[in-house]
Amino acid sequence: MLKNYMKTAWRTIIANRFFSILNISGLAIGICVSLFLFAFIRQELSFDTMYSKADNIYRVYMKLSAAYNEEKMLTLPNAVGPALKADIAQVDNMVRVVKDGYGATASLRTENENFSEKQLYLADSSLFSLFDFQFIEGNAHTAFSNKKSIVLSQSSKEKLFGKQEAVGKIITINQRDTVQVTGVFKDFPANSTLDCNMVMNIMDSWMGQDVYWTNASYETYILLKKGADPGSIAQEATKLIDKYVEKDNQYYTQFFLQPLSKVHLYSSDLTRGVTTRTGNINNIKTLSALAFLVIMIACINYMNLATAKSQKNAKQVGVNKVLGATRRQLIIRFFVETATISFFAMLIGVILAIILIPVFNFFGKTDITLQHLLHWDMLGILALAWLIITLVAGSYPALFLSNIKSISLMNKGYNKQGKTIFIRQVLVVCQFSISIVLIIGIIIMLTQMNFIRNKDLGYEPENVVSISIRSIKNKEKLHAMGQRVRSLNNTVSTTFAQSIPGFNESGKTTYRLTTDKQGLPTSTCVTFGNTIHTLGLKLLAGADLPNVIGGTDSTCYVLINEKVMKFLGYKTPEEAIGKHIITEMSATNSIISGVVRDFNYANLKSEIGGYTYYTMNDPSESPRNLLIRYKTTDLQTYIEELKKIYTAIVPDAAFDFSFLDQHVQDQYENEIRSSNIMTLFSFLTLFIACLGLLGLAAYTAESKSKEIGIRKVLGASISSIIHLLSASYIKLICIAFLIAGPIAYYLFNSWLDNFVYHIEMPWWAYGVAIMTVTLVAFITIGFQTFKAALLNPVNSLRDE
Repeated sequence: MLKNYMKTAWRTIIANRFFSILNISGLAIGICVSLFLFAFIRQELSFDTMYSKADNIYRVYMKLSAAYNEEKMLTLPNAVGPALKADIAQVDNMVRVVKDGYGATASLRTENENFSEKQLYLADSSLFSLFDFQFIEGNAHTAFSNKKSIVLSQSSKEKLFGKQEAVGKIITINQRDTVQVTGVFKDFPANSTLDCNMVMNIMDSWMGQDVYWTNASYETYILLKKGADPGSIAQEATKLIDKYVEKDNQYYTQFFLQPLSKVHLYSSDLTRGVTTRTGNINNIKTLSALAFLVIMIACINYMNLATAKSQKNAKQVGVNKVLGATRRQLIIRFFVETATISFFAMLIGVILAIILIPVFNFFGKTDITLQHLLHWDMLGILALAWLIITLVAGSYPALFLSNIKSISLMNKGYNKQGKTIFIRQVLVVCQFSISIVLIIGIIIMLTQMNFIRNKDLGYEPENVVSISIRSIKNKEKLHAMGQRVRSLNNTVSTTFAQSIPGFNESGKTTYRLTTDKQGLPTSTCVTFGNTIHTLGLKLLAGADLPNVIGGTDSTCYVLINEKVMKFLGYKTPEEAIGKHIITEMSATNSIISGVVRDFNYANLKSEIGGYTYYTMNDPSESPRNLLIRYKTTDLQTYIEELKKIYTAIVPDAAFDFSFLDQHVQDQYENEIRSSNIMTLFSFLTLFIACLGLLGLAAYTAESKSKEIGIRKVLGASISSIIHLLSASYIKLICIAFLIAGPIAYYLFNSWLDNFVYHIEMPWWAYGVAIMTVTLVAFITIGFQTFKAALLNPVNSLRDE
């Protein structure tokens, strides 16, 4: 019996080739898009599931005081981890993790080659017991047995030593530390939050030896004993603040525990994380909704065409019922037909997805592979999708047509009954509504990203290159390098700086009075050189920091932004110049050299805080970067000139550089990736909707062919016939707009609220959306109606 149903389904598909192609194409594209989205979503949801102790591993984060806007921060003082393990019985183990140089690029030297490394971590040896490191050389138990040891990932080992065994090899780091390789571990998969390429023992550094409750720079993970209550442990952890930290020094107020399973997707509101692999659960929800909408529109296409061609199906069903077919048999027939079409669509969709993997990875900045697409659980999702599509898309012809009496089905006027027309109109409105929401969303996301790219940040990141100088320890060499770089024709200005804006500054406090216990949290950056010109800061009053300071000068010269100026109580920038202020760099001898306009040193999701550039003799921090403003049309040649200067001064260190404007863009990687994916697939969704409209218009034109013939005989023009067939869609588009408008506003206004600095809701986007949908719909529908209007009325009326 099933064989007969499949034969009938196949004959129906062949008999209606055009509409079968439309259905299969729409479903195939929908499956292809959904397959990519589900693969990406699955990868994001699978983060950190490979660790055997994942259920009991928690990351500790803290909330800062009101003076710091109650910011929630991922990095803690290095004393927190040991205290949690020592004082709380339910904490089985802990590990502290920090990047070398707090995230600055490290320079590595092997026997005769130099390398740069951005993922060099320092951690406790417990890292190897909490997380599952798979060693291929050495082992976890002895990795840190000896002092000055380092373990490498397999890819790092191959980069540094090729196919040779690495254990026992010597590496010099930043021309400072000489370490020995004691192990090599397999690279972490792409869905691991832990992304280190190299790990050194934190206890070989002052970072692990000098335990303190002040500087918060260390991510801390703890392993709880089985059955422990994370909530009660978080409360106990918070009590340690009063136990170990004086009340006046408590700039953080509470500790929280975050399950490892939520670290990747639920940290977008937490600052200063170590990992480069960050996600956002809101993006996952958006893409999940998009995947659902794609499938929904593909199903709507099928149901639209099923209702449109129900007159032809009705006669077949009527004959079958007269010949004794039961309702159950007819239901099975229609579901088998839908299942056959959706199966072919599935097959084509999978093939399309395999072919388009590079395109998706390019636009979405992802690393989806064939293994991700064809993983067993993805195949399970495909099977479930096939079942859902079959049930949803086949529901109308199977359940509605099979329930109508035979005499009604044989009636020529059957297809004109209100219920059929109403169902088709509802489905078309759904299609238009989804399309309008997606178009509005695309416009808002792209407009916000353009706003970010072009917003006046208060400084000028374009045409600034940063060179890592951590390996240059000699002041004379630094001075020589600065001179040689400034002598290049294309160099505009330079400054030596602790950090680039928004990355690796120190956190210090500025006070109004020496007796104040609470001050203004301020980001600070030590610089030597032409700071204002190099960074393009807007000077409001005073002057730049001095380039030269006398050897006996103990003054700390500071360049403050408006936020600091207002906190100190000065009404105008001019009033602040030359005033002594109290800073942690120098409590008694800090002088304001200049005031600059507030600038967005962090991303636009954060409010502008206090910022201070300073210069002085023997600062507690040292410059790690040489920032260079350049002007050239041949950037590659200019970079080569910089490399020659650097290599001549420090031949045993790696030359590493980055561009400041690229750093700004990297802060919005998740948003850019999501907008790219949504833009690409929204246009594909609109294309799928067009396929359905094309089929619907063809059936509408076919069903009205005799009416068109009569009107042409009576003198109707082609334009009036096109208006006749198209006018009904204007009402449907207007209804769809009324539905889609509020939905789009709610969804994307919430998305904009993630940014402190964002565009106003662009109401013109609504006009563009409705115009786009109207234009696309009428082009699609007009193509078929124009063909129908051109037909010879003799052919249309021949059988009457």
